[in-house]
Amino acid sequence: MRRTLVLLGRPGCHLCEEALERLEPICRSAGFGLRAADVDASDIWRERHGLRIPVLLDGETELGAWPFDWNALATRLVGR
Repeated sequence: MRRTLVLLGRPGCHLCEEALERLEPICRSAGFGLRAADVDASDIWRERHGLRIPVLLDGETELGAWPFDWNALATRLVGR
């Protein structure tokens, strides 16, 4: 079963929508699933990330936040 990364954001956040759109093909080509989640759905997420969204998580590990370095992130995911 492939691992699924989580993109934390908020409904209506245009940066979150853009990040999801750009991350989907990167994750797919690297063999990861990707799901969007509302940062406010968890007290821990909201406390850790607050307004600093979107942020990409692999479990509890932060892989990046806006503004993403798309090339570095793609290289990191493919190399995992």
